[in-house]
Amino acid sequence: MEVRDLSSKYGHEHRGIVALEPIRAGEPVFTCDLSICNYYKLEDPTHKMTKAEVLALIEANPKAADYIRYYTYMLDDDLFDVPRHYKTQQITEDCLLFNHSCDANCGFGGDEEELVIAIRDIAADEELTYHYGLMDSENSLWTGLRCKCGAKNCDGELKFNWWRDPKWQEKYEKYAGGHIKRKIRKLREEQKKSQKIS
Repeated sequence: MEVRDLSSKYGHEHRGIVALEPIRAGEPVFTCDLSICNYYKLEDPTHKMTKAEVLALIEANPKAADYIRYYTYMLDDDLFDVPRHYKTQQITEDCLLFNHSCDANCGFGGDEEELVIAIRDIAADEELTYHYGLMDSENSLWTGLRCKCGAKNCDGELKFNWWRDPKWQEKYEKYAGGHIKRKIRKLREEQKKSQKIS
C-alpha cells in the first residue's frame, strides 16, 4: 500500500492509502505496530477522554484542532482515543490515513482494531477505506459531516447511526471495533426484551 495525495477527491491537501497490488477478501491489509502507534494501548488511560474533554483540548490547541478532530475516534459512547502526537500533528503510522467510504473495502480483524483486513477483493490502485461506522456512533466528532466518498450507495452525510440498521449489521458487524459490536449486542438484547413484553 502507498500513501497518495487525494486532494482532487477530498480537497484540502487530503491524503489516503491506495493498494499497490490486488488484495483478496479476508487477507490482512495492515497491522498496527504498537511500538510506533499513534495511539496508546487500549488499556492505557493516557489520552482517553470524554467528548467534553476532547472539545476543550481542541479549543486549547487551535493549531492542532483539525488534527485532533480528524484522528480522534470513539472507544465507547463518551470515551475517545486522542492521538499521542496531537501537539506536533505527527503521523507515525499510515492507519490514520484510511478514509471513509459508504462502500468500504476494509474492516477490522478483531475488536481491538489493530489488524485491518480486506472485506472484499480489492484491485490495484484502489483506495483502501473503512466505513467510519465501524468505530464511531452518534456522539462522534464527525456527525453531520458531508460525505465525499463517491460510492453509488453514498449516504451523503455522516450520521453514525448505521449500527442500528440490520442491513448494515449484516455487511459490517463482524468487521467492527469493540464499541460498535457492544452497541449492536445491547440493541438486540433490548429488542428481544421488548418482543417478550409485547
